[in-house]
Amino acid sequence: MSVLQTYDDRTDGSAAISVPTSDIRFRHALACLGAAWALSWAELALAVSIGLPGDATAHPLAASVVSRVLVALLYACVAARLQWARWVTVALGFVSVAFVAPTLALQWHVFPAAAVVCGAGLVCKLAGSFYLIRPVAEAEAARV
Repeated sequence: MSVLQTYDDRTDGSAAISVPTSDIRFRHALACLGAAWALSWAELALAVSIGLPGDATAHPLAASVVSRVLVALLYACVAARLQWARWVTVALGFVSVAFVAPTLALQWHVFPAAAVVCGAGLVCKLAGSFYLIRPVAEAEAARV
């Protein structure tokens, strides 16, 4: 039996898998981060749909795509349970909320749909960061 799975006996004789709460928190964190990543793509699509400001050749569209790919790689490292990636993700989540949240009111006046998508992405990043702050299953198993 692995650390992540324990069995408890049911009254009807069947065995059910009981997953520790830290593993559930980790799954929720990954779901929140995945939702934030998907919402960032939706935000980029909304920005492109209204037209790029100024000269379209001067807009950093390639940089926007590459940054989202790099964030996906970071989240993949988090899914692999690398501690450095976990803490970088937590720090980036809190920093992005601190810098982007104050701009939502202005964004609401310019393009409300983008403000809603951006705000939902921030909520997902913040929730994922809070879930990742708690220790993961291996740390809890080591304490027992």
